[in-house]
Amino acid sequence: MNTKWGLARYSFFAATAFMAGYLLAVPAASQTTQASAKPASADKGDSSGVYMPGCCSTNEELQKFYLGLPAAKKPTPRAPDGHPDLTGFYDNPFNTVVTKSADGSVSFVLGGRRLATNYKWPSPEMPSYKAEYAAKVEALFKNQYGASTPDDPQYDCKPMGVPRASMIPLQFVQTPKMVVILYESNFIGQTYRIIYTDGRGHPKDLDSSFLGDSIGHWEGDTLVADVVGLNDETWLGGAQGHTEPGGPGQPGHQIVETHALIHSDQEHVTERYTRHGDMIVYEASVEDPVMFSKPWVLTPRHFMLGIPPDDRIFESFCEARDKSHIVRPSEADEPQCELGNAVNKPGDAACRR
Repeated sequence: MNTKWGLARYSFFAATAFMAGYLLAVPAASQTTQASAKPASADKGDSSGVYMPGCCSTNEELQKFYLGLPAAKKPTPRAPDGHPDLTGFYDNPFNTVVTKSADGSVSFVLGGRRLATNYKWPSPEMPSYKAEYAAKVEALFKNQYGASTPDDPQYDCKPMGVPRASMIPLQFVQTPKMVVILYESNFIGQTYRIIYTDGRGHPKDLDSSFLGDSIGHWEGDTLVADVVGLNDETWLGGAQGHTEPGGPGQPGHQIVETHALIHSDQEHVTERYTRHGDMIVYEASVEDPVMFSKPWVLTPRHFMLGIPPDDRIFESFCEARDKSHIVRPSEADEPQCELGNAVNKPGDAACRR
């Protein structure tokens, strides 16, 4: 998989990982470890940045919760043209746990502190596939071991596509005529997108590509991007998912769109980027007239501004070395998934998150 400098290799047991002995050198920007502390107030039910028992069961409650966090209440910087300035490096802590054994081996549990949290989060939205494609997606899901399968195009070091690539860590660079997004991915290496905001349209004779063609405009304080020209060589989600920030004193949590996988080359994405203080809210709607019966509206994602100078984007690259090591489930060897303190087999509804 991708490596940072090639200086280290770890045995990697992700919270949603698929096998022991998985070797990975993680980008330094992604190695943040936070202690899990008790909430300062465990009996308040508001969204003012304190612990909310039972939060959150709906996307509306989720948005209210995040917009109440202290980071979201800070002043939102603005560019000289008056629009919110998205510029900055964004990264949500992975809350990793690293343990060195007596024999010198290292257990690297990506998201190890995310397993125990008092918060509840809504299940992510899934696409509404037409029947023939829903069957293909279900077959892909059942044929993966834990969160991984060699069918996933990310293991060929291909760019993740849109909207899957929209996960931390990433860097925004905003100018009056374009917004550039630099992706530092743990899985496929560094890549970038340009959202043109100079009034141009999409090219008339557009060749499809992994990240497509993006043009944007401002609707109030929200950057709206229209993305077309996407090829069908990427997935929409799946695998280990993406990391969302946790509540105050609590670890982050993982969002895994287990059944958001294949799409056609007719995919069309509308994205919305809104900055609130030190947080960007990412929303997206995906249309696919070939495979979907209706547009897929993603569960909103949230990117937290890093703290300079230590939090910054790093170089990363990808080497496709994993596919031959990824096993498939069998009757004799079925993976288990860990959700909170429960251990379930992948066929259980609870494992589908």
